[in-house]
Amino acid sequence: MFNFIDAEAKHTELLRDTLIKSKGYWGYSQKQLEEWRSNLRFEEEYIARNTVKLIFKDNEVIGFFAIVKGDSGQLDHLWLLPNAIGKGYGNLVFTQILSECNKLAIHNLYIISDPDAEGFYLKKGAIKVGEVYSEAQKRMLPKLKFTM
Repeated sequence: MFNFIDAEAKHTELLRDTLIKSKGYWGYSQKQLEEWRSNLRFEEEYIARNTVKLIFKDNEVIGFFAIVKGDSGQLDHLWLLPNAIGKGYGNLVFTQILSECNKLAIHNLYIISDPDAEGFYLKKGAIKVGEVYSEAQKRMLPKLKFTM
């Protein structure tokens, strides 16, 4: 059973740690992960201003997602812990993300994707519309668009 709970200010470290653990699954070096851990902060204002949901399965956090609100929305984060990857949970979570977008009247959802996740979003129906440079990662990242 999945539950999606609004993140709160007290969850800032949980969000960061979940992101870092998820990135670790994709083979990033320990040095890179530690650099991201030391530089990444989820501000309380970010959580309050946007839709940030913790993903629970069987009463345990398995990930989170964040949608930045605006004329067009942006899926800013979707991270699952390593033990939740490859089990089809991402498909269920993406359905919830689309439901949240409907509630927010978001018709175009933009995604700046980690390169390892690009294929997932393309299979869900997103199209690649460009690339953006990530200063934190020092590389280009795919920019995708999903139209509801």
